[in-house]
Order: sequence, then C-alpha cells, then structure tokens
Amino acid sequence: MKTTLSFSGTVSAGGELVISSHELRMPYKIISLHSSFALGCDRTTQIRFFLSPGPSEPTSGHPDGTDLLEQYSKQPYLIGDDERKDYPFELIVTSRNSYIKVHALNADVFDHTVDCQVVIDMDFEEPS
Repeated sequence: MKTTLSFSGTVSAGGELVISSHELRMPYKIISLHSSFALGCDRTTQIRFFLSPGPSEPTSGHPDGTDLLEQYSKQPYLIGDDERKDYPFELIVTSRNSYIKVHALNADVFDHTVDCQVVIDMDFEEPS
C-alpha cells in the first residue's frame, strides 16, 4: 500500500524549519521525494530529507539521522523557483521505529512556504 506523507509549514526569512512525520512502526520502502517551490523562492530555500530514529524537531541545525539526499545522491538538497521537483528514490527501511523529516533552510529576506511529500510503500516483501 503506497502512502504519501505530507510536510507543510512556513520557514521564516533567514531561518530553519524541521517538520517530522508520525512514527513509522513497520518496515517500508521510500519510493520518491517531492518538493514544490513557489514563484519568488529564487532558489533561496534548501530542502533536505532525513531518516531519523526519534521525534525531535530542532529549531536550528539538521535533525538527527541520515540525510537521504546527501547520502544517496549527487546533490544534498533540492532548490527551485515556481516549480515542483520530483525525485525518484528507492530505499528500504527495515527499522520498526523511524521518522521521516524535512529540513528547510531559507536564505531569503522573505518567509517561504514548505510543501513536500514523501511516497512510501508499506506493503512490500522485506529482504531476507
């Protein structure tokens, strides 16, 4: 069963924001990462995705855990302006207690919205 986890909020000018999913209590496979950037972002807001062992949402800095794009791709974050970035991504998570988090860093002098999704599949066969 594929499920879309949504992350939304506002990151203040010059600020950071961490948004956490609910606890994911069973193994799953991450299918894709998505982020929408409003007109006027001018590539000043960086979006990172983390796989984290706990629920904490720090007010500054990255959350604990694995920075998914930094670990598994060539570019450690997504940026954009008036566009949606869809990033195919496949990672099996065998932990039975994990969280997916979005970290937004806004280098602009204006507040920006955060609109991200992570698609996961909770109905797959675990590797043996």
